[in-house]
Amino acid sequence: MNEPVIRVQNLKKFFPITKGFLVKKKVGDVKAVDDVSFEVYKKETFALVGESGCGKTTTARTMLRLIDPTDGKIEIFGKDISHLNREKLLPFRRKMQIVFQNPIGSLNPRMTIGQILIEPLLFHKIVDTKQEAYDKAIELLRMVGLKPYHMDRYPHQFSGGQKQRIAIARALSVDPEIIFLDEPTSALDVSVQAQIINLFMKFQDELNLTYIFISHDLSLVRFISDKVAVMYLGRIVEIGDVDEIFENPIHPYTKALLSASPIPDPKIEKQRKRIILTGSVPSPIARPSGCFFHPRCPFKTEKCEKEYPNMYKVSENHQVSCYLVEKEGV
Repeated sequence: MNEPVIRVQNLKKFFPITKGFLVKKKVGDVKAVDDVSFEVYKKETFALVGESGCGKTTTARTMLRLIDPTDGKIEIFGKDISHLNREKLLPFRRKMQIVFQNPIGSLNPRMTIGQILIEPLLFHKIVDTKQEAYDKAIELLRMVGLKPYHMDRYPHQFSGGQKQRIAIARALSVDPEIIFLDEPTSALDVSVQAQIINLFMKFQDELNLTYIFISHDLSLVRFISDKVAVMYLGRIVEIGDVDEIFENPIHPYTKALLSASPIPDPKIEKQRKRIILTGSVPSPIARPSGCFFHPRCPFKTEKCEKEYPNMYKVSENHQVSCYLVEKEGV
């Protein structure tokens, strides 16, 4: 089997909570990501799903080293980048890019589209001259469905879908091998979403890209992804091949998420039984004892309240962190 291009082992990211004005004292931690592990192989699309605040985006930003990890290992192409300094990280910056959720916030309003695309080409020395950079920028615009005359315009002169195309062109400008997609279609109209997703799939096929895909849209996750990890309060509760997770969900939280995703068939949707969870997501500052999901779980036992479950292997490509596996012999 090929070696994974990404290997995350026991990744943690805690944000300290301090108290005091002149003398600050640490009084706790926001445990945004806690003991997360997974592997991603070349040309795969690996999805991270879960409610808002579960740690999906923090996991991605930590893997990119936009924020430093508290503990754990992040291996990219077999090299541990967890504690590399800025200079040693530069080669990996080229290999990993991100397309943010909101293109308005990720494009500099004072720069033209040409300047936005030319800057990374010159900085990473992908081209030798400014003319080569200009020609490459025009080629990138054509790749994402825009025109050469757009080079001299500013971000505010484009629609949301066009801005996201520009963000994709900028991500592709440094010839990356891994692209993080942080809910790249959630701010767009449905028709534009389809166009952007088709672009991603086209580029993955043509450029052999690996995607880390973060989304709330489970139907889109099933369409585009190969593997999926379901996160709850900073931890992965279920992980595996996307078809196996969607056809045979084990964790009660995964079942609830899937039941909340609409099906575009009125007959099936009408017959389907919804799972309504009680209560709200606990605070990541003071998480429940035992399994973090037990206050909302209809199947909880005494063991769930006392001890966090290990990751159980359901099949070759399916793992779940739940005592139901022991109880029901799944």
